[in-house]
Amino acid sequence: MENKRLKVAVLGCGSVGSQVVRLLMEQADDLTARVGAPVELVGVAVRRLDAQRDVDVPAELLTTDAAGLVARDDVDPVIEVIGGIEPARSLILSALGNGASVVTANKALLAEDGPTLFEAAAKAERDLYYEAAVAGAIPILRPLRESLAGDKVTRVLGIVNGTTNFIPDKMDSSGAGFSEALEEARTRATPRPTRPPTSRASTRRPRPRSGASLAFHSRVTASDVYREGISEVTAADVQSARDMDSVVKLLAICELRDDQWPCACTPR
Repeated sequence: MENKRLKVAVLGCGSVGSQVVRLLMEQADDLTARVGAPVELVGVAVRRLDAQRDVDVPAELLTTDAAGLVARDDVDPVIEVIGGIEPARSLILSALGNGASVVTANKALLAEDGPTLFEAAAKAERDLYYEAAVAGAIPILRPLRESLAGDKVTRVLGIVNGTTNFIPDKMDSSGAGFSEALEEARTRATPRPTRPPTSRASTRRPRPRSGASLAFHSRVTASDVYREGISEVTAADVQSARDMDSVVKLLAICELRDDQWPCACTPR
């Protein structure tokens, strides 16, 4: 008897979504072998049917009715790569409510309203996977959630944001001031950031809080995170670090303490 087909719906077909769709179509046989059941792309929700895309999507798969797509009772999972808060939040909640698991790469939404999504997934007894939104999809969350579930993790630290950390690196390697390094970081970033890359912007992302929440088995919110930016870093600071055979980096450091559980701070 043939295994039940895994019917996948994708929300969004921009830079990220188009590559997800391409992989689902081009590697269908390989995915089927890995999953153990046939993987079938059944719909791609887009804003405009006639937009130019990086992948040739069969016309019958395209739809502008995203709400209708996630409401289908035969779809599981739903992959959300729209970005932003709305309509992504409503569509994810609808998908979970209709019995589909969800995979999302939406940093902004997880940072803004992650607890609502996690609670909806738990209530619906469905999965919400978001590793694509943390650390560039480096496999960090699954080991914390599964492999290290029986261990006591006391500290998690790492570089929060590549664009932000380009700035002190540029100041160190070229002697540039903060303003010059910031402008080059903005120019090089893709897509170009809409706000200066400070630690306050970084802590709105899900990376530091997701790691701390999973490692310490507790919900860590934005109010729990101490923030200190890099805008006050000067060439003299960079030189002082160099004199100590060190460099300046913006880090997220999440630490479990006996007197305060949990504690998350950025940076130390």
